[in-house]
Amino acid sequence: MLCPKCGNEMPKGILGGRGYNFFLPEGETYPKLLSDRILKKKHAVLLPPDIYGSWDVNGWPSAFWCKECKMVIADYSHLMK
Repeated sequence: MLCPKCGNEMPKGILGGRGYNFFLPEGETYPKLLSDRILKKKHAVLLPPDIYGSWDVNGWPSAFWCKECKMVIADYSHLMK
């Protein structure tokens, strides 16, 4: 995949984590505490893997990383309903 900012090739990998993984919309303040209720109130989008994490990398989204721009693009299409 080519980086949308600089046009360089972005190597493919996975994006994973342990703990809450979420997208916080612009305009929302970052919560001091993390819970399902608080993140819902902040209109956050919860992203896989869930708060318990996953050792199975098939449960993590594929992602592309641009070393130059420090940008990640992740594909959650097969992981979210």
